[in-house]
Amino acid sequence: MTMRLAISATLVLLALSRAAGAEVLIRWDLPSVPSPQALGISTVVIPAAQEQGIKQALAQGYRVLVEIDAAKAAAFSPIEGTAGVVVKGTIAADLREQLAQRVKVVRVADDRGKWPHIRTNWVTRNNDVLQVTNRSSQPWLENNAALIAIAAERLREGERTLLTYPWQPVTVADLDRGPRLDNYLIAIAEAGSFGADLLLPLHERFERALLAGAPDERAEWIELRRSIDFYAWSVSLPRQAIANVAVVTGDPMRDFELLNLLARHNLPFVVVPPAKVTSERLAGIDLLIVLDELDPAAKQRVQEFAASARERTARVVERAGIPADPNASALQMRRLLGADRRVVDIWNGITVLIAPYSRPESGDVVLTVVNYAAQPLPVQIRLRGSFSEVQYEAPGEQIVRLPFEVKNGGTEFVLPAIRVGARVFLKRSP
Repeated sequence: MTMRLAISATLVLLALSRAAGAEVLIRWDLPSVPSPQALGISTVVIPAAQEQGIKQALAQGYRVLVEIDAAKAAAFSPIEGTAGVVVKGTIAADLREQLAQRVKVVRVADDRGKWPHIRTNWVTRNNDVLQVTNRSSQPWLENNAALIAIAAERLREGERTLLTYPWQPVTVADLDRGPRLDNYLIAIAEAGSFGADLLLPLHERFERALLAGAPDERAEWIELRRSIDFYAWSVSLPRQAIANVAVVTGDPMRDFELLNLLARHNLPFVVVPPAKVTSERLAGIDLLIVLDELDPAAKQRVQEFAASARERTARVVERAGIPADPNASALQMRRLLGADRRVVDIWNGITVLIAPYSRPESGDVVLTVVNYAAQPLPVQIRLRGSFSEVQYEAPGEQIVRLPFEVKNGGTEFVLPAIRVGARVFLKRSP
């Protein structure tokens, strides 16, 4: 990447209209389903081919959504008694409208995601030489934060991204055993943190154990439910995503690795198509990354943005080609922002990702935190801005006030030993 233009911008964070959604839908595959009273949920998603399971779930009083593949959407006939469909994959807008005329509820599940986990052997290319990280390097996190940000650009008004993905075993032993409790908890925490709904597939072994009433699996299910309930509050909390990095691209999936690395280094961003480069979309941006050619009108708006921003130095970076090392490019963007303009900084939290949200009516901020290691870890955080109170909560734990220090334009505090997911509420100083 080459830096083409240095400009100034006011110290304003970009508040997006996307709220932090957190609905978890359970996908059930077996022909028998435990009662709603046993599972403590009222809705299940069952594949269309599992006719017996659909009938039994309806007979027990469940609200049933039928899962279908996108390729079969045109020929799908509504199943009596079901509430709607979940289409897995990409579906054309006109076909979705046709389907909506036949069924009450149509959700489209983005199946491009990955089951979130830590991948220790991270292979990169540097000058056509493959390099593998060692144990002391920052671990690579398989996460869906960038995918959620990309999908948000195409959402309809009032709609939330629905993610789903198959189980991806990390070890040979996991192939038969299926996801462990922590794997499920991280998946739930990630979706709830970054503003997506989740269609969560349960492993067949886990489903059979729940049907049998096995005590260990029942205990795990209780903890899963606790996490689901915790993130369900995200739907009703009035907040908007914060970002001060804008990435102009007409093909986000082409540029996915760079976007993924921005998310990995906790640089919250918004995707802006070249045709939507407007003054409103650039308001509050400290770093503008242009990955596609702009038409004359868009170029003019960028120049106007540069000319109207006078109070703080910001950057416009234009890519001279697909970066050979996306990680190096993302780190360069981090350096260009500088410590004073980064929304959030983390120390001793190399397995932690954070999503910041504003509460527009008060100026308060909510941070959602995910620890992909699923091991208790105290994390030191610096959030840009001055705040007068810091509160911390995690699933199954009481809300506590944390000590903090305001200095150099930021508020610093240390989270307790966060295991998987948590929320931090910061009240703005009077």
